[in-house]
Amino acid sequence: MFQVTPQNPELGSVTPHTITSKCDYLRRHFNRIERVYQEESDELLIACQSEQERTKDHEDDSEHNYSYSDAIREIEFFSLRMHRYSAILASYAYLENSMSKLCGKYYESMDLPLKPEEVRGEGIVKFRIYLEKLAKIDLETVNKNWSHLTTLNLIRNCIVHADGDANLIKNSSKLIGIINKSKNLSFIEEQLIMMDASYISSTVDTIQGFLLHLFEAGQ
Repeated sequence: MFQVTPQNPELGSVTPHTITSKCDYLRRHFNRIERVYQEESDELLIACQSEQERTKDHEDDSEHNYSYSDAIREIEFFSLRMHRYSAILASYAYLENSMSKLCGKYYESMDLPLKPEEVRGEGIVKFRIYLEKLAKIDLETVNKNWSHLTTLNLIRNCIVHADGDANLIKNSSKLIGIINKSKNLSFIEEQLIMMDASYISSTVDTIQGFLLHLFEAGQ
């Protein structure tokens, strides 16, 4: 009986092929949904402008149809935020799961004294400690990538534990400071985290480069 190869790259081992395949999928999926919202927003904007033209000579706005502008605001302040939050969570989950798998792989292949689960810490920070201290993976050349990923970790935690409200997390000043200094991160409606599409793209690129380094450095 022949063996069926999993179609989802995250189900198999972490290799350059599966890393690239998964990151390409994350990009395509994200861009596809972005286009849907962009096209809808463009159509609504045309309708909104037509409505403004239709009622420009009216004495008041009692007959003005605000449903188009309301729909635009819903996309900008809710739909896009939820969509981009989902992209953050999916990207982070793949990063963490892949780092966990690589730790397990190196535990076996390098005959390391401790299992990954025996190392203290949480999430990607724990796995970095394992890879750097036990597997002796050199991360010096990807420190810039790691800086991006630690910010991703903070944002992911804020989304999961506080629905994106930076005021509701512990040590909120750290994350707020990072976002205020960022070109593609911002706040809407006070302290709800929002990210540009470019942040998602750069995040996937960073994850891909980081995981490829972890794989190649361990060979």
